[in-house]
Amino acid sequence: MKTKDITKIAIMMSIIIVLGFFPPIPISLLPVPIVIQNAGFMLSGLLLGKKNGTIATLLFLLLAAIGFPILAGGRGGIAVFLGITAGYLFAYPFATFLIGWLTETFNPNNQKLIYAFVITFLFGAVFIDFCGAVGVSLLSDVSLSKSLVASLAFIPGDTIKAFLTAFIAKRLSRALLKKGE
Repeated sequence: MKTKDITKIAIMMSIIIVLGFFPPIPISLLPVPIVIQNAGFMLSGLLLGKKNGTIATLLFLLLAAIGFPILAGGRGGIAVFLGITAGYLFAYPFATFLIGWLTETFNPNNQKLIYAFVITFLFGAVFIDFCGAVGVSLLSDVSLSKSLVASLAFIPGDTIKAFLTAFIAKRLSRALLKKGE
């Protein structure tokens, strides 16, 4: 792996960690809060692609699993991977990979904002919310149908996050292309 790739992975992990500093917003429909941090996983796939984006996500989750309090709300440790939010956490690397793969295939260098948004919305919002709802259902007394309906509360915010990450990725990709990287 090249030094440039390692640097990009480290920077992306830092961005994801910083996004975790925003406090989670509890909602009454589910025992899962609204977080900004998942936008970092979307951005990771858009900017770093399937391989490096997934590596950044997995390394971040590894740090969280060994106890670094880097998840939203200052959480960390293996227990969070066994708790109510486990479905979301396990979805992150798959979402990052899918976003990266689809971006590399259909929207190299994030040239088209609408493609970046659709990819990010479907796999950064809908996919993660679906996996999270399944996890909530499996790890609590909430039925799958109720969990899926309640997870619809995340869609408006996740739509905004998907658009913003697509917009940021397009701008950064354009700037890096002009710079020649």
